Amino acid sequence: MPLADADSSQIAPPDWEKIRDEDRVSGRITFFGQPSKEEIEAFAKAGGRVVINARTVGEMDKLNYDEKAFVESLGMQYIHIPTSGGNFGFALRDQLANAIDQTDGEILFHCKSGSRAATIYALYMMDEYGLKKKVAIGKSLELGMGRGMISLIERTLMDTPSNNATNRVIEAVSPEGIRTSIDTLVGFGTRHTLSETQSDTRGIGAARRWVKSQFEANIAGHGKAGDTTPKVYFDTHLVEPDGRRITEPVEVVNVICEIPGAAADSRDRVYYVLAHLDSRASQANDATSDAPGANDDGSGVAALIELARVLSKEHHESTIILMATSGEEQGLFGARLHAQQAAQEGKNIRAVLNNDTIGDPSGVLPGEDGRYEVRVFSEGLPASLLALDDDQISAQARKLRLYGMESDSQSRQLARYIAEVAKAYETTVQPRLVFRPDRFLRGGDHTPFNELGFAAIRFCEVYENYDHQHQDIRTEDGVKYGDLGEYVDAAYLADVTRLNAAVLMNLTNSPSAPSETRVIISELSNDTTLRWKMSPETDIAGYEIVWRATTSANWEHSKDVGIAAEGTVPMSKDNWLFGVRAYDRDGYRSVVSYPYPSKD
Repeated sequence: MPLADADSSQIAPPDWEKIRDEDRVSGRITFFGQPSKEEIEAFAKAGGRVVINARTVGEMDKLNYDEKAFVESLGMQYIHIPTSGGNFGFALRDQLANAIDQTDGEILFHCKSGSRAATIYALYMMDEYGLKKKVAIGKSLELGMGRGMISLIERTLMDTPSNNATNRVIEAVSPEGIRTSIDTLVGFGTRHTLSETQSDTRGIGAARRWVKSQFEANIAGHGKAGDTTPKVYFDTHLVEPDGRRITEPVEVVNVICEIPGAAADSRDRVYYVLAHLDSRASQANDATSDAPGANDDGSGVAALIELARVLSKEHHESTIILMATSGEEQGLFGARLHAQQAAQEGKNIRAVLNNDTIGDPSGVLPGEDGRYEVRVFSEGLPASLLALDDDQISAQARKLRLYGMESDSQSRQLARYIAEVAKAYETTVQPRLVFRPDRFLRGGDHTPFNELGFAAIRFCEVYENYDHQHQDIRTEDGVKYGDLGEYVDAAYLADVTRLNAAVLMNLTNSPSAPSETRVIISELSNDTTLRWKMSPETDIAGYEIVWRATTSANWEHSKDVGIAAEGTVPMSKDNWLFGVRAYDRDGYRSVVSYPYPSKD
């Protein structure tokens, strides 16, 4: 406990090591109750450099000495972060983060008892170190936080429009509805692109009409009108024989559920979610044998149907397109033809989430269990780079190599964004980021979008069982083959759907990422300045500079620079990788904009 105030001229400063409670030290921070002048002097004598005060101005007015003046008279830095129940929130966390980033040496962080200081630190640990809420709260309790402060943390984490809406859609996802969709899709026998189209019970035609009806049923009662009204339609493309997997002229039909954005300045921003409706047996051109396609990719289509239900009634500033493609197994025809048409029309596609084979978490080898993960594949070097002329490719490749930018494509930033959303909402299924475009010898519907320069990733279960993919239904030597409904885990698939929903809520309501982002290289320096063009949305609340170690997969640190088009951080651009993101008044954050080197 702090000692009573006394005349420091009469009493020698006590020993700081005997005063402080070692259990209330984290790194270079000691958490403390209101210190006396003697205790502050002892802290300074022991090499202390910074005193951070979390008490309010009113509280400090009642103190019998001027703490700020006394601290500074001892050559230390004084930082005041007035804290009360009424103003507790992320702004205090950011002030603490800036104080830690911009100072060196030991810190004494106090309030009246140390409880408020430790509570702010809980938010800091969640953001800075990625600690889960329960772990951070436990650590702060050890550092002196009172149990009554837990409610402040809970309120802060939950009481924002972004958290409330996102948690609502996460909770709304129904495993039972997803199970019904899987069973119905399997019941069509085959959904091969060249299969029956006239029957009401079998083949690709019956399947696409049923998916359209489910989209329509699930957007009913959305409560929206005018330009924001959700709509469902077929997207049809005639494909001629290619001498390979298209053996006759065929209509490749995508089924689309479109949920328009509500904000006039953001509605043209489009976010796609893909899954392919078609299935196949062992032979790629076998259009008559049973090919239930429960997991590949009935799982993705079931997720789309459920996303239509939980998202259509929510507010989205930008537009969502849920698209069940066809022709994927024959060569990505549905996705490629749609992407090409969208590019020709100048559609403002900001992100594409492809869900392909996301329903079976079981492992193949003993001990394997993928229940709590889903892979997220993302390209590093953009596929669109390969469409350039040879001399242009060479110049771009040299630039990427010189500045270490080979792992910072738009798709890679999208993958990191997914990881940040999953961490923030503590989703049951967490993304395992895989830094390659797709699996070996495989492809997916995100690929045509990548080739046209759009940010696109693929969700895929961690362990794929090839006995259950692209196989005729049969049993050989006691081994059961076929992509059957019994191998889809509806609870796991629902959790992957929840991750999709959380990401979409944040993507569609967040501001645009800053554009023309530059890291300034006009002169040699040991700090880093970034400049950017501000995002166009009217509800922008500020910008954050983010950075990570060059060997790190994810963004690790951030600094709030407010409403500004420039910011400087005291770290060398040679040792860190930097980016910038925007945030709005509701707490939504944009995807990170990665900078290019510039002299101005």
